Amino acid sequence: MRPHQLVIEGFGPFRDRQTIDFDAVSHDGLFLISGPTGAGKTSILDALCFALFNTVPGPRGSASDLRSHLAAPHDPTRVELVFSAGGRRFRIERVPQHLRPRKRGSGMTTQQHTVALAEWVEGEWAGISRTAQETQSFLDGILGLNAAQFTKLVVLPQGDFAAFLHADPAEREAILEKLFATEHFQAVERVLADRATDARRTTEQESQRRRFAVEAAAESSWEALVVPDAAPGVIDALAFLGAAAVIADERAESADLTAQLADRLAASATDTAQSWRQRAEDRAALSALLQDEAAWNEESGERESLRRELERARAGQALGTHLTAVRRAGTEAERMETAAQRAERSAVTALPTDARVRLEDLTDSEIATARAHLERTEDRLRRHAQLEERSAVTGSAAATAATELDGAKALLSALRKDEDELRTRAEDLRSSHDALEETASSRDRLREQERLAAAVRTALAQRDAAHEHGLSTMQRAEQTAHALTATRRAMRRDSAGTLAGLLQADQPCPVCGSCDHPDPAVPADGGPTSDDEARDEAADTAARSAHAAARASLAAAESALERTRTEAEGIDEDILASRLAAAEDAATDRARLKTELAQAADGLRALKLRIDEAQTALTTAETTSRLAATAHAEARSRLEEVSDADTTASPVAWQRIGLEHPVDLRAADRMRKALEGFDRARTAWVSVRQTAEAARRDARVRREELLDALRDSPFADVEALEAAAALPLDRLEAQVEEQRSRASRLALRRESDVIRRALTDSAQDAELAESSARTAAHAESLQARSHAAAQRAAVVRAAAVRAHDAYSQAAADRAENEAQVEELLRDIDAAELVLGTSSDAASRMSLSSFALASLFEDVAAHASDRLVDMTAGRYRLAHDLERRRGERRSGLGLKIIDLFTEESRDPRTLSGGEGFMASLALALGMADTVRGAAGGIDLDALFLDEGFGTLDPDALSDVLAVLDRLRTGGRTIGIISHVAELQQAITTRIMVEPSALGASVRLESPQDGSHE
Repeated sequence: MRPHQLVIEGFGPFRDRQTIDFDAVSHDGLFLISGPTGAGKTSILDALCFALFNTVPGPRGSASDLRSHLAAPHDPTRVELVFSAGGRRFRIERVPQHLRPRKRGSGMTTQQHTVALAEWVEGEWAGISRTAQETQSFLDGILGLNAAQFTKLVVLPQGDFAAFLHADPAEREAILEKLFATEHFQAVERVLADRATDARRTTEQESQRRRFAVEAAAESSWEALVVPDAAPGVIDALAFLGAAAVIADERAESADLTAQLADRLAASATDTAQSWRQRAEDRAALSALLQDEAAWNEESGERESLRRELERARAGQALGTHLTAVRRAGTEAERMETAAQRAERSAVTALPTDARVRLEDLTDSEIATARAHLERTEDRLRRHAQLEERSAVTGSAAATAATELDGAKALLSALRKDEDELRTRAEDLRSSHDALEETASSRDRLREQERLAAAVRTALAQRDAAHEHGLSTMQRAEQTAHALTATRRAMRRDSAGTLAGLLQADQPCPVCGSCDHPDPAVPADGGPTSDDEARDEAADTAARSAHAAARASLAAAESALERTRTEAEGIDEDILASRLAAAEDAATDRARLKTELAQAADGLRALKLRIDEAQTALTTAETTSRLAATAHAEARSRLEEVSDADTTASPVAWQRIGLEHPVDLRAADRMRKALEGFDRARTAWVSVRQTAEAARRDARVRREELLDALRDSPFADVEALEAAAALPLDRLEAQVEEQRSRASRLALRRESDVIRRALTDSAQDAELAESSARTAAHAESLQARSHAAAQRAAVVRAAAVRAHDAYSQAAADRAENEAQVEELLRDIDAAELVLGTSSDAASRMSLSSFALASLFEDVAAHASDRLVDMTAGRYRLAHDLERRRGERRSGLGLKIIDLFTEESRDPRTLSGGEGFMASLALALGMADTVRGAAGGIDLDALFLDEGFGTLDPDALSDVLAVLDRLRTGGRTIGIISHVAELQQAITTRIMVEPSALGASVRLESPQDGSHE
């Protein structure tokens, strides 16, 4: 990695934009970064690290605010670096997280960290990424180093230059792996380790499979075979499986013979048990038949009685129709006689009490004549009632129409009077409204003038307040600037004493790097400290920011005042208020009058509609009154005509029945209902009397037919017939049929083979029962033994098959397994050798560690050459292969060889100056080795922050001689130091000059001259 240009703005002590052209100072190979203490020399390296890694070296890396305290709120903060790596040129720009003014409103907000990375491609910058994660991932691949490794090899921070020299092997290993690109060695290790793991897993699986096969064979053989050890070999397992297969075959043949014998014995016992069981069943069937036949013979009398009863029931069933017909006819005759008597009583009750004729003497023609007279009387009474009702209705309508006519006339008169009054009021309102029109129309114009006058007053007050505030902030800024200048002048006068006050025992000096402080300067009493400077600097920054904000506010207030004065030109505020008040009152009155005028217009329109409606109602009332009077007169005339034609004489038919002449419709209705009721009762009585006479005749006929049928039947009288007809014929027939079926079944059972065998068997019942039970139990026992023997034979045969399959599989896999195992063992041996775990590896180092150790040995050799030159031949660096306690690997250690005493030392025992030279030699040796290694990272730049102050003049001269020889190697080395000899020896410089407004950078070169 080689830096070309660094731009710093608002970062650390640099408030304004500063550009550092590394190409301009690196042509000589060696340049010095110089300036007073605290000027910002280390901040240049901080900016370099921040651009690449978003962090700064040492304890400053945890600081959250990298923004310059001298920057104003709106000043930018950024770092831009142009660098090359791997033959490609890049530009990266970062903005740290900091507080900035809000774009809208007041106050501050957080500006988040941003980054942009671009590459120079075909004459222009092409963007690569703009997110922090993508950018850092890309830079890690390009640089090959992280921030911690970068500060151990490229930038050696103040007080921490010996970090790589004192690092433990693990830290060196991580750095060397990235520098020398030894990933391919690690890839080989991973591949061989994976193959070894797979080989061990496969061999273990094969061993377990053989073990499982041997154990399964041992279980299947049921023999006390000697099982091989936990990991049997292929030959041992094959021999064991063969023996187990032979034993399994022998046991399978024996089990088959045993099962066959048990099956034959069980079949014979089953046949014997079946024979005894059949004889017992035959004897039981014979006993049941004899019992059923005895019961049949005992029931012969019952069967005869059942037969005779069935014959009587059948005869009674044949004559039952005559008996049913007689009963039905008698019942009907009695019912109709009772109905005739009831109908006669109803007809007599319905006959009027004043009747002059008996019920049986009254004829249908007389009833019809009385009904006709009643209908004519009802029509006449109905017409009379209708005419009376019409006369009353028309009289009432005529009176109502007259009243409505008078009301319509009065309403129309009142409405016309209201219309005249409302029209007069509307004219008055319109005149008042028109008189206020001109005054009210000027209100909006006067309101706008009042707003402009108020805006002028407000802007003037704001301008005055902003002016007072600007004067106050200006005075404050002048005071803080004077105070800061005085503090810094006092601190520069006492800078040695200030640095001495920061020294701590056994801690390196920030200037020379030495841990020994023999004669520190004494600070002046009561002098300012760095805390005083920081406080005054913060106060000055805040005062200048406040003054800038006040000036901006004053300019904005003056601009606003000028605008409002221009807009309000020509307004007289003395008369504006009175005119506006008059216009407001006029507008209010005009709005009220306008509302009242609209209401009056609405009232006139409503009255017009009501007047039209009243006129229409009056015309309708006049017509209705005239028609109602005419209709009432006609109704009275017709009523008088009907009243004169009415008569009260009763006809002869009414007198015979006992009816009187009705005086009104209600009486006529009652008379009609009584006549209709009597007619219905008389008609029902005549009908029922005729039906009862027919029923009596039918009952006599049915009785004669029954008596004729009894003379030819087995029954002596009707009572005997009734008893026979009541018998259950269906149940009796079913019982007889059941007796016939029972007899047939007994006959069939007597002729069966079972009964014939039972009649010829001479054994006793007890003998049959005992033998049947005994042979059944014996057969069941033998069947269970046969089933168990068959199952055992199947199990043994299956075990024999498995044993043969296992032996056949083992024999078939033998050759293949032997070749596979040999190949797997070779993979394991190769992996152990490469990983350094093999007993054949004398160094016990892995391939990658061996490669790193070899490369580190070259680093130590190159560094030793540099160190010998720097120390006038006293010290050299040696590669240490010894592994110490707690270290994971060996081969990455370092030791110092004192050539004067030929003794080795730990690098940590070197003094400050010796340690600085050893660290510098190691960094240069690392760069030399990396350049010579193919595929590694180029270390084209080296930055050293202090450390030269620990060297005596001779040592410094030797170191400078070594550095001077690097000028021709194309490497760039930047040094930060206060040592006077370096100031004289190195003429190419980057000068950092502090000031109250921020540090600035100036380049000095003997070829190009000084420039900013």
